Parts: sequence; C-alpha cells; structure tokens
Amino acid sequence: MVNSEPVNEWFIDGWQLGDTPRQLTLSDCEQLEQGCWYHCQRDAAGLKQWLSRVGVPSSLVSALLADDTRPRFEPLGEDTFLLIVRGINLNKGNNPDDMLSIRFLYFKGCLISTRKYPSRAIAEARRQCEEGNSPPSLLAMLVTIIDKLNRNIETFLDPIEEDIEYYAEHQDEADSQSLANLNKRLLKIRRFLTPQRYALDDLLQSEIAGLDALRMPLLNCRDLVVRINESINFYIDQIQVINQHLGQVQSEKVNRNTYLISMISIIFLPISFLTGLLGVNIGGMPGVDSSTAFWLFCIALLAVTVFEIILFRRMKFI
Repeated sequence: MVNSEPVNEWFIDGWQLGDTPRQLTLSDCEQLEQGCWYHCQRDAAGLKQWLSRVGVPSSLVSALLADDTRPRFEPLGEDTFLLIVRGINLNKGNNPDDMLSIRFLYFKGCLISTRKYPSRAIAEARRQCEEGNSPPSLLAMLVTIIDKLNRNIETFLDPIEEDIEYYAEHQDEADSQSLANLNKRLLKIRRFLTPQRYALDDLLQSEIAGLDALRMPLLNCRDLVVRINESINFYIDQIQVINQHLGQVQSEKVNRNTYLISMISIIFLPISFLTGLLGVNIGGMPGVDSSTAFWLFCIALLAVTVFEIILFRRMKFI
C-alpha cells in the first residue's frame, strides 16, 4: 500500500530527465525549464500562484486544480496539451473505488503533474528517477506513468475476478449483498475507465512532436484500458446472471411454500367445514346424547384426511 506523505508545500518533487536524471529543488522552480518534470500537490497553498507566475494560462490552472474531473485529453496548441487520467486509490484509509485523479500539463517543453492523494504509479516513476533508470524524455515518462496506473487497476481487479468466478461456480453459496457490493465497485471503476479510453484515443490521434516514437507503448496502454473495460463489463454481466439464478431459486422456494400451504388448506377445508358445522350450538345436532359420537367423528375426520391425501397423490398434486 502507498503510505500518505505529509506535504507542507505545493512542490512535491521534480526531475530533469535525460541521460543523467537530476532532481530539482524548490529553488529550481522559479521558472520552467525544458525537459523538466514538476510534480505538485494540487490542494496545497501556493500552487495556483506559482502556476500563474511561470506563465500557465488561468484556464489551464483551473483544470489542473479542479476538484472533480473526468479523464480527458485536450490539445492546446502546438506541443501543448492537458491530460487527465484516473488510477486506483491504494492509500491507507481510502476506498480504492474512489479513484484518484492525476493531471498532466505538457507546456513549453516541460511536464507539470498535480495530485491530491499519493499515487503508487507516480511513486514508482520517482523511484526510477532516483535509481537513474528514468525514461529518456518527458513524453516517455508520461506513457510510463499511464501504463503503471493501468496495471495497478488490473492488479486490483484480480481478487474481484476470483470472487466472481467462485460465485459463478457455486451459485447457491452466493450472497446477494456481497454481489451488490462487487457490482457497485465495478460500476464506480467503469465510470472513469470508459472516458479514460477515449482520452488515450485522442492522445494517440494527436500530432504532438515526439509522440510517434512512443506510439506502440501508448497503443499498449490504450489496449490495456480497453481490455480492463471489457473485463469489467463481463464481470457485471456475470453478476447479473448469478443474481438471476438467486432470484429464480428464491422464487421457486416461495412458490413451493405457497403451494404447500395451499395443499394443506385444501386438505383441512372439508374438516374445518365439518367441525364448524358440528360446533353449532343449536338443538338437533346428531350424536349429542351418544358417548361414542365424538370418537366416531374423529375417526371420520381421519378417514377424510387420508382419502384426500391419497386422492391428491394420484392426481399428482402432492
């Protein structure tokens, strides 16, 4: 799990990429330098002022700092674009289904990224830089982070797939509430992954300089999102099939119990009629003065019951 890290300022980390990656400090952020990646805390004080100071247009500043955004790609002129993607929130105490948002602004030959919660994909990319194994360019770094985000989503879905496969093979053991929770989680993830696919499609179709060399890994990222979306749709369909089976089993149980109650009612209907008739407190009732009348009446009721049961069995009602 990614641990939450305290951030006192808007600047989290920065790197100048190349043959020998160089880590940036806050003093290196007075102006934007080509080939540099600036990773920032979206909700920290001072970030908006810094973005304006280094020349980022106000409309882009709003997009980088907005609270709730869907994945999208926006070309903003020659070699400038905004890309917003989503990833699984693996931070302790957070719901993974509430996917975290990473925003990228490719602007004046540099890459600015913002986040609200720590991302494992970003942490792995920063670790690569620390180890001297960073991608050679900013666009390559962007594609690397996107790939890591998607693979973390795929890994997160593995236990969900196992649960659904188990329920599919043991449908009678499935629990409606558990299935409903799984379905809700999948729907929340699909809500963002579908537009994420379209954002990557738009990025692939753009004419950003230097992107042609990365078209194949970017295609792989897009295909992975497509595959994840297809898997999620399949899981949701499987859950619906299991729920239909559970509903059918429950309906059959209710129908069986209702039928049983109906048969019992039919069997005891003539008995109830006879007992009700003989229970009328008026003169002239047969057997009132006979000491054996009660037992004869009970034998008659038992005979009627046996006769009805035999009759219903032959008619295959029971």
